[in-house]
Amino acid sequence: MSDYTLDISGDINLSDYSSIHDYMGLIKQNDKFTITSKINDPEEMKILCKMLENNYFDVVTQGDMKNGEYYITSQKKK
Repeated sequence: MSDYTLDISGDINLSDYSSIHDYMGLIKQNDKFTITSKINDPEEMKILCKMLENNYFDVVTQGDMKNGEYYITSQKKK
């Protein structure tokens, strides 16, 4: 089992979602995937969670970190 991390430094535009989707395709079954971001818009984080779920990931945890970053931890099911 491998651990993958994706750090997003700012707002996400449409082409970023495509790149995130491509990155998720590299992750294998049972691998852990954590996304961290300083995004202020909770809707963008909801979109990321939905993308994960639609691509066979279980969202394990999500929330604020001490340094003001938001995180989503997930694990690939298939």
